[in-house]
Amino acid sequence: MAFLLFLLVASLYLTGCKNENISIEESFIAAFVEIRVAEHTYGIESPSAGLARRDILKKYGYTRESFIQKTNEILANDDMWIPFQKQVTDRIDSILDPEAYIKRVEAEKAAKEKTKKSKSPKPGKSKKEGADK
Repeated sequence: MAFLLFLLVASLYLTGCKNENISIEESFIAAFVEIRVAEHTYGIESPSAGLARRDILKKYGYTRESFIQKTNEILANDDMWIPFQKQVTDRIDSILDPEAYIKRVEAEKAAKEKTKKSKSPKPGKSKKEGADK
C-alpha cells in the first residue's frame, strides 16, 4: 500500500506543474508527512494514531478543523495539487536521504541560475538586441 502511494506521488512529481510559483506552507507539508508516517506506523484508526495526529497538529499550530480546511483547499484547486505533491515528495526525500536531497536541490538551483544568465542580455545591449543574437 505504501509503495503504491509512493508511486503515485513520484508519478505526479515527474509530470511537472503548470505554475511552479505556487507553494504550500512548509508547516502544512511537514504536518501532513508526519501524520502519514504516524498513520502508517500505528494504523489509521488506532488510538495511538489519533494521539499522534493531535500532537502533530498542535506542534505545527493547526487545529483538526484548520488542517482539514487546508487539505480541502488543496484538493479543490487543481493548480495546487501537483506543487503540493512535489513538496511532499521533497519532504520525504529530505527525511530518507538528506545528503542526496541537498545535492539535488543545489543542482536544481544552479541549473535555474544558469538558465537565467543565458536568457538575460549581454551587458551594454538592450533586451531586444540580446534576444536577437
